[in-house]
Amino acid sequence: MWCRSALVVAVSLLAGTTVRAQAPGGYQPPGGSMSGGGAWDGGGGRRMGPPQFDPSELPSPEEIEGPPNPATLRQLLSLTDQQTQQYTHAWDSLMAGTQAQRDSARAAREAMRSALQDRNRDVVQRQAKLLTGLGRDLRKRDEAFVKSLGFLSGEQRKQYADYQKEQRKARDEERRQRFRERLGGEPPDSP
Repeated sequence: MWCRSALVVAVSLLAGTTVRAQAPGGYQPPGGSMSGGGAWDGGGGRRMGPPQFDPSELPSPEEIEGPPNPATLRQLLSLTDQQTQQYTHAWDSLMAGTQAQRDSARAAREAMRSALQDRNRDVVQRQAKLLTGLGRDLRKRDEAFVKSLGFLSGEQRKQYADYQKEQRKARDEERRQRFRERLGGEPPDSP
């Protein structure tokens, strides 16, 4: 009788451990898991939680680089010599005025990538905050720049808008593909 009671107690303890291990925030396999904590799982059972920033607000590499250079735009929109000269002057001015921000954004993006690989959440958060602010400012300046291109014809403006839309679409598809390769699913939608 005593053996049977001891057996029941032992089974109960093991069953409780198994249930607790499967509960959220419970046991995580060594090296972390991609479920629940996603890429933010700190590994070794230490969960880092979700990111404290919106990844869709981070600037893309294209946004950091800025609008197309004059040679690219000339070819893309069949600019006249005069339009190319006007665009070159405006583009040079924009790039000179935003060079420090673009360099800072590149450095922040690289530091964030490195911190992600090292699973250093604090550095990722700081760099993401910095990068989001820089990206927001660069977007505003680039949008104002595009609006200032009054020398483009209506058709050229439409072509440029279509070009930007295609660039965004290709960037989003590339992001989805990377997400599928890494995690086997679809990423959250971006704006």
